[in-house]
Amino acid sequence: MSPAGRPRTFDREEALKKAMMVFWEKGFEGTTMADLVAAIGMKAPSVYAAFGNKDALFREAVELYKNKVEQGPLKVLNKTGSIVKALESSLNENVEMFSGPEASSCLIMVGAINTAPEHQEHVQYLKNLRSLYKEALKDRFQQAIEDGQLIEEAHPDALAEFYFGFIHGLALRAKDGSTKKELRSSCKFALEALRSVLRDSNVQS
Repeated sequence: MSPAGRPRTFDREEALKKAMMVFWEKGFEGTTMADLVAAIGMKAPSVYAAFGNKDALFREAVELYKNKVEQGPLKVLNKTGSIVKALESSLNENVEMFSGPEASSCLIMVGAINTAPEHQEHVQYLKNLRSLYKEALKDRFQQAIEDGQLIEEAHPDALAEFYFGFIHGLALRAKDGSTKKELRSSCKFALEALRSVLRDSNVQS
């Protein structure tokens, strides 16, 4: 316990996690600074001093979430040589993010869908992040073709489009209340699409 009169240590990441949850739940337009101040648990002047306005706080919260994606679903894509195991691990990482103890669906997918014209920079920013995510999937599928795991007729871009769309759907279903068990079940079916383009359909690892 801090000595009397001594302010508590400011945990910036924890404050951003709380803000991230509000943006996820209400979206950028539906979130007010009053909502963020209440969630963070600091006085308004302190929140403004630490983060600036709502736009700056949203961008920083998205950056925090982006780092979680890079260290989770995207990182495991390249942790194993097996494309099946890599994709399975990546999908399961997404499920954990969308339905775990600190579940926040996917801020990159749903954080700024409908915004006013003056806030279109947030829409474009998230759109760019989604494009980078899809590109990472495409690169991984291309590598699997070069490694001889997928048939040459497999189309990396089409596979990336399919699985990125599936991940987007997972995020929305999680936001609507689908359980971890239900999301994992969906992932098992989604993996069948990849197995259909394996060079050896009997190879699972």
